[in-house]
Amino acid sequence: MTPIQKEIEKALRAMGEKSKFTDAILAKKFRETAGIDGKKKAVIALADLLAALEVLEEDGKIYAVTITSANDLLIEKSDHVKDIPLEQKQRRQRHEKSQSLFTNADLKSKPGKKKVL
Repeated sequence: MTPIQKEIEKALRAMGEKSKFTDAILAKKFRETAGIDGKKKAVIALADLLAALEVLEEDGKIYAVTITSANDLLIEKSDHVKDIPLEQKQRRQRHEKSQSLFTNADLKSKPGKKKVL
């Protein structure tokens, strides 16, 4: 897992008992847990979210992801993994190209951390 995926996993765990939330709410929790002050409009990449969810699945915490017609992600606790149709994945990935995404570089520029060159 990449550093960004590990931070997404931490944010998912920090969501506690919430059973349904959007990627915007998760992004807010992500900024909070990762200590990122900027990038208020940034979104979480679908690929990074799915990687973090796989780790949680190993711990018995299963979430289903739905992509809405507005390309938002709806994340909800589930008793089984739900596959996302390929067309929806591709549509979300095209949408992400026009959005600001969280990256590993955002984690390196946190206050109190040394920048790695």
